[in-house]
Amino acid sequence: MLNSTSNICRKFYTRAKLTRPFLSHASHHVLAVYALGASPELIRDVYKTHLPVLQPTLVSPDPITQENFIEHLGDERYYDGYLAFFTDYLQSHSPTDALERFIFSPEYNFRSDLAAADGPDSKEKVQPQMLNRFLAGLIHPFIHLAYGLEFGIIGQVVEGLAQAAVHGADQTELIPPSCFTNSATDTIADLSNLAHSLEIAGFGTGSAPGKRPIFAFHRRIRDAAFSVELPTDPLLQYGAVVKSIGGAIYDLVREWTEEWLDGVGARGGAGAEARLRDMVEEVVWGNVIWYGIGGWASRGTSGRGMNADFFNAHLVTSALFLPKLILKEESSGSSTPGLSFASRLLLLQTYLAVSAAWYVRRGCHALPIADFYAATDAQLFAPAGARAGAGWRQAPGSAWPRVIESGVRFPDEHAPKLVRALVSFAARWGTRPPGCFSAFAPTGEEKARTGAGRASAPALEGIESLDGTLFVRVAGLTFDRLGWVDEGEKAVHWDRDGIPMLDEYNARKSA
Repeated sequence: MLNSTSNICRKFYTRAKLTRPFLSHASHHVLAVYALGASPELIRDVYKTHLPVLQPTLVSPDPITQENFIEHLGDERYYDGYLAFFTDYLQSHSPTDALERFIFSPEYNFRSDLAAADGPDSKEKVQPQMLNRFLAGLIHPFIHLAYGLEFGIIGQVVEGLAQAAVHGADQTELIPPSCFTNSATDTIADLSNLAHSLEIAGFGTGSAPGKRPIFAFHRRIRDAAFSVELPTDPLLQYGAVVKSIGGAIYDLVREWTEEWLDGVGARGGAGAEARLRDMVEEVVWGNVIWYGIGGWASRGTSGRGMNADFFNAHLVTSALFLPKLILKEESSGSSTPGLSFASRLLLLQTYLAVSAAWYVRRGCHALPIADFYAATDAQLFAPAGARAGAGWRQAPGSAWPRVIESGVRFPDEHAPKLVRALVSFAARWGTRPPGCFSAFAPTGEEKARTGAGRASAPALEGIESLDGTLFVRVAGLTFDRLGWVDEGEKAVHWDRDGIPMLDEYNARKSA
């Protein structure tokens, strides 16, 4: 069935591409329901629902070449030109080659021979900032390309690169030039090389003890220092966050990285990779907490079970691909070698920075973990009468089949994408017991020294309650809000208000 599903995605690429590449979710929908076990008939039905909105791409005014590649970045009219450029490039290079060169290299981010543009009408060449563009548009170019990598659809990888090229570079404060300086890159490379040498010599321990996620980053991002008075126009809110506190978010991510990687150079290459693995885990859990627990805390008084925030949901669906792209044991394939350690670390850092900015933009909601666990259920028993047939009752066992059935049949593509991410996370971490993170949190005297340095950073309050049922609880709340369509409930749109009481949110800044 994978071949037929891939053929459907190739049809999107060869016959029907959106004039506006930012809205191309059709292949995501097909691949998500396929991965969740949808029947061939359902997959074809999903495909057909997207055909009415697909249109041929506009022919670019000029072809994109190596010489003019930078000149037309951010210009949507050249999407077709970038498609042709990357199609040609990937005829003789691997996706890894393309990512290392066009997304992570200094040459395609910040170059000393290019002056910064003075304004939107400037004729000077702007800095490429391709990683910035790759994570722009609510992380859509990253999501699109990652689907292509996972399922081996090169045309989708091409589209993801082209989408990145025509997105704006409006997150410079989060992804500044210092990310690409030789000194920073050399330091990471030296650390990786030294660790590898020590491991070969027999000095590596094969692990990095004493470090586990405690979500101190997720506690600190809610400090008053990261508050922003948001404009009333929703289209201006993310930009206001980036301009106001983007630099502070970047600095916080750097501190987080330094704390995680402290000392790994003396423990071997496996130690550095072990730390990176736990860093990925913290980012993934943190994004689910922001969407799920933050959404539950901001449900308001209208009777909805949660604020199923459309934008924060993307922080979950995009996090699905972090293990595939960043973890060495999963990113290295026989035909496509994994990214370098430096690039994988840079991707995680910048992804976290962008995710944090979106969390702040969507209201920076409270994260009452203990209250959330007390109020939610990990079993998700279906209501009486939800299924046809006399004598039917909920059978004991996993709650996930109920979630998946409504996920694959939900008319909006973001629901199966969210379900797929949560199912994947549950498969990895669903057996984590309560207290699995709190054992590593600073206690006693360390808590009293909150301002004394990185080592004293307090953990996120309530993590003693956090366990692997987080993912199924969040999934259940999501469909309580959106509708269990497989059980006859009507589908409801995602919540987009994000900040039910803007005045109350803005009051945090002066609190």
